[in-house]
Amino acid sequence: MHDAPDRTGRAQLWRAIAALGVTLLAIAALVDIARPDAHAAVYLALAGGILLLAAGVANLASVTAFVRRRDARRGADAILATLFMTAILVVVQATSARRSHTFDLTRNHRHTLAPQTISLLETLDRDVDVTGFFRQASSKRAGAEELLSMYARRSPRFRYSLVDPDRQPELARRMDASLDVMVVQAGDDRRVVRTLDEEALTNVLVSLTRSGPRAVYFVTGHGEKDVASTDREGYSRARLGLESQGYTVRSLSLLGGTPVPPDCAVLVIAGPRRDYFADEQSSIERHLRSGGSALFMIDSQVDVPYLSALFARYHLALLNAVVLDELALDAGDRTFDATVAKVRRYESHPITQGLNYVTMFPRARPVVMRTDSARAGLDTRYLGFTDDTSWGETDMESFRIGRAERDGVDIAGPLPIAAAAALTPMVAAGGAATPGIESRMVLIGDSDFANNAMYGVLGNSDFFLNAIAFLSEDDNLIQIRPRRSSGDSVYITERQGRLVFLVCLILLPLTPIVTGAVVVARRRRL
Repeated sequence: MHDAPDRTGRAQLWRAIAALGVTLLAIAALVDIARPDAHAAVYLALAGGILLLAAGVANLASVTAFVRRRDARRGADAILATLFMTAILVVVQATSARRSHTFDLTRNHRHTLAPQTISLLETLDRDVDVTGFFRQASSKRAGAEELLSMYARRSPRFRYSLVDPDRQPELARRMDASLDVMVVQAGDDRRVVRTLDEEALTNVLVSLTRSGPRAVYFVTGHGEKDVASTDREGYSRARLGLESQGYTVRSLSLLGGTPVPPDCAVLVIAGPRRDYFADEQSSIERHLRSGGSALFMIDSQVDVPYLSALFARYHLALLNAVVLDELALDAGDRTFDATVAKVRRYESHPITQGLNYVTMFPRARPVVMRTDSARAGLDTRYLGFTDDTSWGETDMESFRIGRAERDGVDIAGPLPIAAAAALTPMVAAGGAATPGIESRMVLIGDSDFANNAMYGVLGNSDFFLNAIAFLSEDDNLIQIRPRRSSGDSVYITERQGRLVFLVCLILLPLTPIVTGAVVVARRRRL
């Protein structure tokens, strides 16, 4: 009489123990999700498993009878199918973690790195560690992690971590980092990136991993542009642009035959008003003959006989004319009149590759190649031409008094504004001629296009920085620009928003629930 109640009580006790085991397993799963590094999840799972095993052994007969039932077998089949599918997903996930590939389907491929960046990452010869300092709730943290993860997927030598400076203030102090910046370190060299985009990060990588001179020297003493001046005619914005790409910008006087420093990557002569003395000429020549590079920006109505003779060695020449353009542009807050030449046609060259902006050259002069430009070891190419509506005004007096007109004696457009040359001289050695050290030159018939007033206009800054990158042989720095969103936002009305909420958050989740309830109700009536 008392056996049945005892068996019922024991069965209820073991069911409670089994339920407790299942509960502990569920709690272990939640703890593991919330804190993956916590050991409590292991202990909870172990305790839950022991309780379930004990309950199963104590009620072995009941478990065996339950397993033999048809609905139990169906349930077991479902569980096995679920476990099998889970195992497949785990294998796929583990494989994708080691060998993954992403597809960028955005219109402007803003989630894909530039080819120059990919090439740089694939040829990294040292380990690079990036530490991003962003608060957990910062809106910039997700964007920084997305950018850094794209770099890390391309090179095992690129590693990154994100740090909350409020939680690790000592690390931020030791690395001299402020909020929302990335500290890039390669060996003992360290740089700070404050602009969170591909252009800034890649340029810092280039400056860290590139060996060789990194200084750009601007020659002074003959009325050239001043890199320290913030006036309209100054070059302070150009200096900041160069410094953002890792260059050191310095001024240099060549008076007395001062030699060009050995760390000079590019020698810049920007808008001299007078020609150079003999000792200065010798310094410039020695720099080029030793394999140096130079950027010459010579304005119209400036006579520079020595420099003209130097250009002739590279089969280049400046015409004594001012480029005028019949097409005047009204750009809203500013107007570009006939004295501003517009260049939108570019020739094939590393400087102009991918450059799809118009560049503006105020009061420029034409730059031409000599007809006998073919020469062994010399590669001279035009960079850009003005529009067909332009012409070269040769009557300087009419231009000075503002009465220049297009007539039959002027130079018809389109006209070349800039050219680049690379010269590899042949050196006699042992009775045979061998190639010497290559020197590079870029000649632009205007210096005002890169002054503070014009530097940020359309493609002017890109053209200037690309010319410096070519001359310093930093081809990875050419045309790495941040990708901008091209209208991915969707704007909807309040009524449309309510409709989206109703369909996505109410109707779609309720559909399978209602369907399941209907199926269960019909099966019970059968």
